[in-house]
Amino acid sequence: MSAIASTAPTRKRSPLKIQRAVLLALFIRELRTRIEGRWLGAIWLLFEPLAHVLFILTLFGFLRHTASTTVEFPVFLVTGLLPFFIFRNVTLRLADAIGANKGLFSYRQVKPIDTLFARALVETLLYSAVYVITLSGLGWAGFHWLPWAPLELMGVLLMLVLMGMSLGLVLAVVTFDRPKARSIVGLIFLPLYISSGVIFAVHNLPGEIRQYLLWNPVLHLIESSRGFFIESYRPMPGVNLFFPLKVILILSALGLSLYRVNRQQLIAQG
Repeated sequence: MSAIASTAPTRKRSPLKIQRAVLLALFIRELRTRIEGRWLGAIWLLFEPLAHVLFILTLFGFLRHTASTTVEFPVFLVTGLLPFFIFRNVTLRLADAIGANKGLFSYRQVKPIDTLFARALVETLLYSAVYVITLSGLGWAGFHWLPWAPLELMGVLLMLVLMGMSLGLVLAVVTFDRPKARSIVGLIFLPLYISSGVIFAVHNLPGEIRQYLLWNPVLHLIESSRGFFIESYRPMPGVNLFFPLKVILILSALGLSLYRVNRQQLIAQG
């Protein structure tokens, strides 16, 4: 981490410039770790959404009729899978960020929360590229691939990133130095995956089930993202952006509070 070491206070640089240099160094480090020398991982990053789409199209073709008579099923799948993957990967990568980078905390300039911001930025940029490439693939195959409300769609995707960051921060602090707790974090995404309307239309479920699903904030964002992508798609009644926004604010407050209380312990154990 020579770039971080070069931010020593002997240069008399302002704290803001030092912080920017640290974040840039961490970003470059995370990007290299994520891609450099791991070309199979880089290919899988792009292939994973496509593999999910092809798998579901092949084995669960009957779900075509559960999406919508006016929505192309591959478009329905991609507009659910990609937003969910963005949320999932940001959360999981941040949940492991402090533990994976604790050796860096010997540098006085590096704070645990810096590693979370760097990872969040890397995952957001990588999956934004995957999103664009996958949509281009839909267009090449002759399907609808341009959102009808791009600005609103980007706003919803930003909310998914912020939710992943806030949840990831909570999990990073709670599971730090707790291997058993960290090993079960990934399990929470299976029920989220099923209950978020990623691969099937929730409109067709009984009303008593739908009212429970509305407690899932990810569902609100997935349904909203589809509505802003496909003009003819109508999100499930009860879906709104205010509820997930409240969840983001609550998780952010909780995560920052936990971090503030435990930050010295996080640095010391690093």
